[in-house]
Amino acid sequence: MNKTPVQVSSYIKLGNVTEKLGSNLFLYQILEETPNGVVIVSTEHQIIYANPAASQFLGVRYGDLADRPLEQVLGPDNDRLVVKIKDFQSAPNKLDTSRLRYEIVINPATSHRCVLDVVVAYLPSTPEYYLIYLIDLTTKRQLERELRRRNAFFHNLIDSSVDSIIAADMKGNIILFNQGAQAMLGYSEKEAMSNLHVTGLYQENVAYELIKRMRSEEFGGKGKLLRHEIIIKPKDGRDIPVSFSGGIIYDKGQEIATFGIFTDMRAILQIEEDLEHTHNMLIQSEKMAGLGRLAAGVAHEINNPMSGIMLYANLVQEELGDDHPLQEDLKTIIREAERCKVIVADLLEFSHQTTYEMDLIDPNAVIRKTLGVLKNQPLFHNIKIILELEDNILPIFGNSMRLNQVIMNIVINAAQAMEGQGSLKIASRTRANHDIDEITISDTGPGIEESLLEKIFDPFFTTKATGEGTGLGLSVSYAIIKEHKGNIRVTSTPGNGATFTLRFPAVMENLLGENHEQ
Repeated sequence: MNKTPVQVSSYIKLGNVTEKLGSNLFLYQILEETPNGVVIVSTEHQIIYANPAASQFLGVRYGDLADRPLEQVLGPDNDRLVVKIKDFQSAPNKLDTSRLRYEIVINPATSHRCVLDVVVAYLPSTPEYYLIYLIDLTTKRQLERELRRRNAFFHNLIDSSVDSIIAADMKGNIILFNQGAQAMLGYSEKEAMSNLHVTGLYQENVAYELIKRMRSEEFGGKGKLLRHEIIIKPKDGRDIPVSFSGGIIYDKGQEIATFGIFTDMRAILQIEEDLEHTHNMLIQSEKMAGLGRLAAGVAHEINNPMSGIMLYANLVQEELGDDHPLQEDLKTIIREAERCKVIVADLLEFSHQTTYEMDLIDPNAVIRKTLGVLKNQPLFHNIKIILELEDNILPIFGNSMRLNQVIMNIVINAAQAMEGQGSLKIASRTRANHDIDEITISDTGPGIEESLLEKIFDPFFTTKATGEGTGLGLSVSYAIIKEHKGNIRVTSTPGNGATFTLRFPAVMENLLGENHEQ
């Protein structure tokens, strides 16, 4: 209690202001102990009194502020505040507003940097001086900067996610729509936040079912929902399959928002489909290899007796003469034996029992040659043939006669399926950075039932009537394409025709000369 009178007596020399303070020790002690700075300034802008907090904020030793100009204490970086105070002082309505507020920085370039909220107050009862209140904002501004930094970090983190991240308030208004969501769904952030309700992203009633499950304990705990495969609707209306995980955000136990993380499944599903197709092709290849070995044995066993039958039938035909009544029967025997020989030839072809030369060939030339042979046949008179052949397609390594057989089998099957009416489109192009040559053959026929798609390359499988086909055409084509290191795929929708896609390894142009030299 002895400290206050000493301080008061040391300020008696400052005039009636400190005398007034000293006359009320209670008020004086409040000023001395308050954590906010208090400065009393004359109308000539000379400091009359400053409490310890003000001295600390302004970086001046306590007791050294008296009689110093305000402008000098604040420093040149805060000249603008002094100008504002002078303008405020001269304003005719200052007594009506009575307060001026401004933010300043003391010692901005040092470790003692201090951010202050300055309130200048004029009191009508004491026009000979005015008060300045200093509120330390340093910690608050540091926290704000740290909060902004963290917000920026999390915002960048969310925006950098390849997944779509979307949040909405409990009314369904979108409050977060990251760049992944913008890229996948086609809405801009502004569009999503102003015009889009979160339920518009889902199929009917799905949003409400997701909320219901989030509130349940059964799907990862209350407030969480993990890995649900759903369909969402982008701006263009095309459904996108996604893996959804999300949750509810709570504040003091109250639901305030929901969020969802959407992983685009299209690429993953495509990979799974390709893997499934590759798996089926491997199974098919193994099955074809086994059937090929079986067919080779059967063909050789049938070929020898068929040759004997044809030989002796021809001898008997010559011996009996043209007028013999059995002549027609003998012709039937010879014709059916020749048909068996054709089937045997197909079996040998299927089982790789023939040899042929491989060379660089132009796929477009193979297509044109095949069509040149077929287009004048009656079956093709009412079929419109559309060619879309890439001019600079790369060559492939193979046998043109064998590939002619493949194209011919597929084209004839298409014409027969269309019953001689419709259009046939054949296209060629280079794909996969010029590593693959692709040929597609599409028809406008009735298409192929989904249940039959996996069987059409099986030997002896045919949808034609008995006696109209052996069922070896496509299986032989499959074997030929495999010998050329290629693959064949068929897609079809019943009623909308079928498309056969053939792909072969392309030979780069710089290898063309090397192969010819060899």
